[in-house]
Amino acid sequence: MGVTLTFQRSIDRVVIIALLSSLCIVSNYAMLPLWNVKLMDTIVFISGFLFGLYSGLLIAAISWIVYGSLNPYGFSFPTLLAVILGEMVYALSGHLVRKKFSMTNGANLISTQNLAFGVIGLLSTLAYDILTNAVVGWLFYGSIFYGLLTMNFPIPMGIIHEASNFFLFALLAPIIINSVNRGILPNVLKRDKKEV
Repeated sequence: MGVTLTFQRSIDRVVIIALLSSLCIVSNYAMLPLWNVKLMDTIVFISGFLFGLYSGLLIAAISWIVYGSLNPYGFSFPTLLAVILGEMVYALSGHLVRKKFSMTNGANLISTQNLAFGVIGLLSTLAYDILTNAVVGWLFYGSIFYGLLTMNFPIPMGIIHEASNFFLFALLAPIIINSVNRGILPNVLKRDKKEV
């Protein structure tokens, strides 16, 4: 079971949400040339895991409101709502996984824990891709099926997204979570005595 991390002051929650939202936005712009490779999904997952569902949901929403409104590919309000809801899947996954996982990863880079996080990332991304592509298909083509079909044809955008998130979740999430749990942020976070 994971240890619940709580904020010492309410301003700490605001600062963490602002910093992680900013990191999501900046990483999306920086990684724009890499189609469908997003650090944001991993960051939102980690946020839900470490800081709880509420913080994770806020980070997902704020990140997409800013990035989706100032998106170099254009703006669509219904699509923005779909990707915000889709991104919240990662926060929910992080929150639920925290209740099941004991973060005891040692010095090993590859472990069962890493693979489990990778699979969680892949499945969360599949849910995100199905939701967002179904909405886009319905809105722009009048067919949910067509939206789901174009998820991987002619360019395998969904497969790229799912595969990259498998590796990002497997390699980054456990390292970051373990680092925070070991007290990398001791002035911002304190540990509750109760287990989640």
